[in-house]
Amino acid sequence: VYAGWYLRPDGETHPCAINIGQRPTFYEHADSSLLEAHLLDFDDDLYGERARIRFAGFLRSERKFDGVDALIAQLRADVDHARRLLG
Repeated sequence: VYAGWYLRPDGETHPCAINIGQRPTFYEHADSSLLEAHLLDFDDDLYGERARIRFAGFLRSERKFDGVDALIAQLRADVDHARRLLG
């Protein structure tokens, strides 16, 4: 999990928390990895948009959680950590 920047084709840049991995809490034996960027303080539709990601800092390693509630709590902490790091 990383903090970074989401770079839109129109030049806009947004801070984000980024996950790269196989999402082991839901897919213990996934065949491939996925990159997911959670844009901070952003509410719009980005589906189908090509973008670039710039990594700014490592937050933590990927791990399997005991359930959805534990995962959600960690995601909130990751977003807070990314927000502080990107300042």
